[in-house]
Amino acid sequence: MDFTSDCFMPCLLCYHNDCYIEIAGLTLEKSGLLLFTYTGNPVSIHNTMITIFVGDCNQISQSFYDSVIFNLQLHQLTCSCSHSACLSVHGYYWRSVKLPSGTLRLRVCRVRCSECGTTHALLLSSMVPYSQVPLSDQQRICNDYEEGRSISMVCESNPSIDENNVKSILRNYRLCWREKLRSLRIGLFPLGNLILSCFSDYSSQFMQIHQRVNKLFSYTT
Repeated sequence: MDFTSDCFMPCLLCYHNDCYIEIAGLTLEKSGLLLFTYTGNPVSIHNTMITIFVGDCNQISQSFYDSVIFNLQLHQLTCSCSHSACLSVHGYYWRSVKLPSGTLRLRVCRVRCSECGTTHALLLSSMVPYSQVPLSDQQRICNDYEEGRSISMVCESNPSIDENNVKSILRNYRLCWREKLRSLRIGLFPLGNLILSCFSDYSSQFMQIHQRVNKLFSYTT
């Protein structure tokens, strides 16, 4: 990693999933890093997301992602500060996604607001923030649990997912999402309705655990 000396300050590096960090004008396009000053206090970072709702909520590939971003009208997006027509491409970072064909390293775009300086990761609606397991697999894991089916079924259809992934997903589902869905009678199927309901009622993607700002944008070709 190449640091520019005139804008870098002494800090400690700690692991954090899928962060993209700016400090004193320095952009660190390094997934997995969170910076702390020598005082031990977190450096101010903008770590928010815009989820792009696409018709195929199951598809994840670099070519599909790039196509969506290329055809996206950035002026239609709204920042969390409520300004629109203010976002431009700011950089990229890498994140891993567990697919049946293997683990995909996906290059994810970030945009920056010219009004407030906030940066947003642009995610597909087939993705869960801070998770390598696709949304459709997490949906199936949760549904199999509710139906009393074996948790190994998803592992068989997607060999990239192991039992530890499944156990972690079920723990998060029971702790954070099961009662939310039940209280508003939100069904696990169909997937598109599940996504829309979770954003409408909870301003989050289904199975999103970290309470970061996440805005939904409906993508049309």
